[in-house]
Amino acid sequence: MPIIGLTGNFGMGKTTVLSLFKRSGAYTFNVDRFVHEILKQPETIKKIARELGDDVLVKRSNKISVNKSRIANIIFYDSSKRKAIEKIVHPQVLRAIKSTSATILKKDRSALIVFEVPLLFEAGYEHIFDKTIVVYCSKDKALSRLKRKGFSKADAHSRLRAQMPITRKKRLANFVINNSRDIDYTWKQIKCILSNLKQ
Repeated sequence: MPIIGLTGNFGMGKTTVLSLFKRSGAYTFNVDRFVHEILKQPETIKKIARELGDDVLVKRSNKISVNKSRIANIIFYDSSKRKAIEKIVHPQVLRAIKSTSATILKKDRSALIVFEVPLLFEAGYEHIFDKTIVVYCSKDKALSRLKRKGFSKADAHSRLRAQMPITRKKRLANFVINNSRDIDYTWKQIKCILSNLKQ
């Protein structure tokens, strides 16, 4: 089975779709978890501080960490800063994806592995996956979901603007999933994709 890269834009339901793939028996991973671990590494912390300043650091006793919300507030409003941080983090994310896939396939050659990657196309990650899937819904639906999660309208708009337009992502993907309706509608689309992959 192929290694899948799953993406979409902010608030469009990537994580919901990932959970449905897990229900189907796939090995699933949210790449943000990899980023979370990468951001704990002392060398990564130093590089980020050099780019964004010491204001993003959190110092507790002898431990230094980064404040992810402060980083997000900077990079979603400043594309040059975002690109600088991506250059630090992305190579390590790629290594984690490849290592994770290799470990699973060594045990199970028929495994279906799905990685949720928010910035898959923006980061140029598509070449490391056998197939890509884009989850989409209308912008209004995404904004409504984000509002329910506590994001302000301005913050939600800025995050959506920082990503490639969803129409372009849909054109680049091997498969698309319309996540505008209920969970059963989404699940039917996933079953069709799974059937296609098995063939």
